[in-house]
Amino acid sequence: MASIDVFREYKPFRNQTALLEREESLGVIWAYCQYLQINQFKMPNDIEVLRAFIDLKPKQQWISEWQLEILAKEVILNSGAKGAKGLTLRKWSTLAEYINSLKKFEDKISAAFGSSQNILIELIRIAHQQFIWQGSPPNSTTSMRYFKIFNQVKIDAICVDRFGLTVQDIYLCGIGFLSIFLVHPATSIPFKSEIPSLPVEKLEKFLPFACRTLSEMKSILKSEQQYNESYAYAYSSLRAFPLIRMDYGGVDSIVCPLPTLLFWKITGGLYYELLGDPRFSQPFGDSFQRYVGDVVGRACPNTGVSLFPEEEYGPKKTRRRTVDWIVAEVGSAIFLECKAKRLSWGAKTSLNDLSALEGDIDSMATAVVQVYKTIVDYLDNQYPQYPFQADRNIYPTVVTLESWRMFGPAMLDRLSASVTEKIQAAEIPISWLTDMPYSVIAVEDLEAGMQIINSVGIRDFFDGKVRDAEMRGWDWHGYMTHQYSKYFPLKKLFDAEYDRLFEAFGVTIGQ
Repeated sequence: MASIDVFREYKPFRNQTALLEREESLGVIWAYCQYLQINQFKMPNDIEVLRAFIDLKPKQQWISEWQLEILAKEVILNSGAKGAKGLTLRKWSTLAEYINSLKKFEDKISAAFGSSQNILIELIRIAHQQFIWQGSPPNSTTSMRYFKIFNQVKIDAICVDRFGLTVQDIYLCGIGFLSIFLVHPATSIPFKSEIPSLPVEKLEKFLPFACRTLSEMKSILKSEQQYNESYAYAYSSLRAFPLIRMDYGGVDSIVCPLPTLLFWKITGGLYYELLGDPRFSQPFGDSFQRYVGDVVGRACPNTGVSLFPEEEYGPKKTRRRTVDWIVAEVGSAIFLECKAKRLSWGAKTSLNDLSALEGDIDSMATAVVQVYKTIVDYLDNQYPQYPFQADRNIYPTVVTLESWRMFGPAMLDRLSASVTEKIQAAEIPISWLTDMPYSVIAVEDLEAGMQIINSVGIRDFFDGKVRDAEMRGWDWHGYMTHQYSKYFPLKKLFDAEYDRLFEAFGVTIGQ
């Protein structure tokens, strides 16, 4: 039982925020977000920045993007058209005061609700809150990954039905707006466009997809606010509607206080817009599977690496399918199963109700065991495209669209227990978990990992992770940058396609 009244502790911070001027504050939040997210960004001259802050490495030691996201939400909810008492976030001391007040409030919540029993779950929440900001700033690699997966005929048809825009239209509009908001926090209405492929009519159709008025946002955010252990982790519709229509500089404008949220909206965020449509799941899963194959082909031009797609086999009445992809070299093979399902918000953020987390982990365990079930038939020499070989090393692997942050005991021990239970229920030898250890890897890490495999080989790459007592608990990105640092930075696999798609804007999105 909590020993504090969270709302009562929140009120001083709310009242403090009410003294700020909304427009100016959102502009300052925009500037700091850009500074933390975009290399070479120059802070505006009218914002006072402490020299010691500029010298920090990493930049987020004093102010982080996830804190700015919370502060932006509070400014929208509580600040007014005019400030009071001369307070302005343009002054470093004032901004520092607000960030420190937010930290103290969060620390009180953590102290009241934390316990030795849920400390590992708290680490999951922190990882999902922070790592996405650290690993997914606006960039061409993520843009092309999602564009290639979404840009399919059947998904296009759903988007036209829902938004009046194709997938390419959504991307062009989103990148068009982003190219503005990477430089300015607001743009005035009515719009102007000098890009033939991006007429004003399309930009106006894009707004219902990503924008709400100030009054609408205040209402939505107020309904979502939680005064409990989830205050700092609860879902915010700033991620669904990163653009706000409001007065800015005395002009009707579209404001984007956190441009990275707009980038997420047009990439991974499109998934959540379409997920409830019954027409979406199958073509999306098929497209993700094709993308994984494309990644392997681009990353491994080495002729020693072969790629075998999924095939059907068995009697006509009981046809079965092989694993989605086999990546093979002499003596070793990765059996890849593609899982587009993403970890639910509740699994990422809940501290006490673990039903969402346990349900998602159970789903992942099912995918892992499915790979082992197909290996049964491979060992029985039933795979039509890939004959059994007794001395071959097999690496069962599930590749996910989004990182599930599968590291540390809270995630890995739960997954291990569920996989073990399902392996035994399927009457598959439990020794296979030692003989052929499984992996769960995000596609962004697969993009890097396959390039390393192209140089060092499958066995060395996987054994260094799955057969090392320490490395088993690390995430894949940490493992790769630690063990194979000389291979970084790696090449971007689809940059030529990105350049062709967005060359009309004459900008580079992120680093």
